[in-house]
Amino acid sequence: MIIEKDYVYEVETEVSDLNEENMLKPYGYQRLINKVIEKHLNRLNFNVAMTMRHNLAWVLVSLTIELVKPVSGTCKLTARTWHSERKGPFFRRDFQFMDEKDNLIFQGSSFSVLLDVPRRAVYRQRELPFELMAAGGEATIEARPSLKTKLEFTRVAMRDVQNSHIDCLGHVNNVRYGEFAYDTFTENEKRNLKNMRRMELYFAKELRPGDRFTVLKAKEKDCLMVRCNKEASAEVNFTAVYYYWNQPVI
Repeated sequence: MIIEKDYVYEVETEVSDLNEENMLKPYGYQRLINKVIEKHLNRLNFNVAMTMRHNLAWVLVSLTIELVKPVSGTCKLTARTWHSERKGPFFRRDFQFMDEKDNLIFQGSSFSVLLDVPRRAVYRQRELPFELMAAGGEATIEARPSLKTKLEFTRVAMRDVQNSHIDCLGHVNNVRYGEFAYDTFTENEKRNLKNMRRMELYFAKELRPGDRFTVLKAKEKDCLMVRCNKEASAEVNFTAVYYYWNQPVI
């Protein structure tokens, strides 16, 4: 019997994902998580090549990370990941990252759906066209697949989707949204990454080639939010929420 948590993967931080303070940029955590999950799905044969035989692809709808110790410098980490729950179209996957002494550094969960690629719609049938490993293992943190907020956002930039933003599914890759959000950080906000305790990313609507979008920002107490809205319809495409340890967001 395969137990997903028994598989351990090694990853390393990259210099390009470290900022001037030698802290891992927020989207650097996305890259590490993506690397581990990709390795894991390849190992279990649940990767894109397999799902695309059924015209389906895994699409991330939310990612939540809790930091025990923000990552700094180039270092090696080990990680585990496992499918922990399915509710309707949402598949939850949890993960833990440890340092070389096996101390917990950060953990969290993601919610994904299967995208019917030709229809650009969420696959909602209970029965899957392939056998998926049963959910098992505990959830690491409190997390959710969507976000509602009443905060008022201020526009900080207008951007166009570029060729380099698009992945093999024909839409903006999830890491690129993290880069869009980080591009809005002030010098103080970059220095404050050493105090970041939690990060939540919500992917509501896909951005595709030719789209133009507005980047907006909001702050509240120890919380910083960045949002991307598609210009043509004003629909929310993405929201990032960053929480800090007892630190006012300035």
